[in-house]
Amino acid sequence: MNEDEVTNVTRPKKLPTPPLEQLANSLSDKGFLIQKQKLIVLTFLDNEGKKSPYGTILSEKLTTELVKKDRFLLLDRGANEKILSKVGLSLDSTPDNTTLRKIGETLGIQVVVTGIITPYQDGVFVNTRLIEIASGLILTADEVFVRIDG
Repeated sequence: MNEDEVTNVTRPKKLPTPPLEQLANSLSDKGFLIQKQKLIVLTFLDNEGKKSPYGTILSEKLTTELVKKDRFLLLDRGANEKILSKVGLSLDSTPDNTTLRKIGETLGIQVVVTGIITPYQDGVFVNTRLIEIASGLILTADEVFVRIDG
């Protein structure tokens, strides 16, 4: 093969990373290096604090992507929703400090992932935060656009 033939070789294009995998990568990059933290992904709400039509499915998908990263110990949303409902809480709750502390105490966790979904044209912006419950500090945050097919 001569030099001209080598330059004409097409290389496979790197596929873009899907948006929820991007979020999982971003949240995991700031993960805890010493000890894996146990956490749960709350249902994503709209910018008015109400449940978004896409909130549950995007929360579930992000949970799956975070499990794949193996940086956190993820609690199952379905199983723990039942535990929370017994004490009057929900994964759909508005994430104020008091509610987050109650969720943390009930589930024995120190960290949660919250999200806000904002519709825009043919999709939604998903803004996520990894929050330390005890202090209310945002440990990391990121936003992606997820296209919603008709």
